[in-house]
Amino acid sequence: MTLEETLTQLEALGNERMRTQNIRHGAGDNQFGVRRGEVRKLAKRIKTNHDLALALWETGNIDARFLAILLIELKRLSAGELDRMVRSVTFVEVADGSSPM
Repeated sequence: MTLEETLTQLEALGNERMRTQNIRHGAGDNQFGVRRGEVRKLAKRIKTNHDLALALWETGNIDARFLAILLIELKRLSAGELDRMVRSVTFVEVADGSSPM
């Protein structure tokens, strides 16, 4: 699956109510408002895909980053890459990654 296809799927799963809730909790506008359960279902269909995960992360989109966390191969990340990713988090729930929303 390509980055564009994945972002299109995430956008289709977006929910205005979830977007509003995310904003209330500190997320910015770069999001679709996808429920975490839907992100998990999408990750299950895609399976592990390190390159896609890195591309998703680079978008800065909250939902893409939640999906990236589920697709990435942690052992392939260098300490520098991991540090850069952690420092780029702007929404605390992405840092948690396991939010039940």
